[in-house]
Amino acid sequence: MRTPILSQAGFALLLCAAAAAAAGNGEPEIFFIPANSSGSEATIKLPVGAVSSFSASNAEALTDYAGPEIEAMRLSGDVRIEVIGIGKPIQIKADRVVLELTADEAVQRKGSLPLTGSRQLHSTRVIEDGDATQTFVGNVVFTLQTASGALQIRADRVEHTERLGVRMEPRAGA
Repeated sequence: MRTPILSQAGFALLLCAAAAAAAGNGEPEIFFIPANSSGSEATIKLPVGAVSSFSASNAEALTDYAGPEIEAMRLSGDVRIEVIGIGKPIQIKADRVVLELTADEAVQRKGSLPLTGSRQLHSTRVIEDGDATQTFVGNVVFTLQTASGALQIRADRVEHTERLGVRMEPRAGA
């Protein structure tokens, strides 16, 4: 029998508290993941405590996806995921993704995403789109830190915008 990471009542309470906490943190850092014509899906893996809200036109629960430690769903059509980041909120917009929700990390477990370091990035190519926007293409992997653990975005293409003019410098390694 599969044990849910968070009950429905607990999840609703968590979302309300998280939304209130995230509301005053300024402009979000934005990641946009466009639909991929090759059919491969982007994957977003994040701790449930880092989610302040999410929405999509369609959602499909993925049973027996990767084991009892991950609850997964396929989201499509105007996907929006609001994340409580460290320092400022993170907003993820997409056409179609697989969302993997994991338990919050109190201590780092073997094989888990790193808890230290603010961010890591791997991408085959970077396209400069303007003062605050970059497009990352080819085997893109972002690993960002949240207060609840690490968030990871895996996709073929990701457009990234930082509103305050602070640039993220790409570096190899995922």
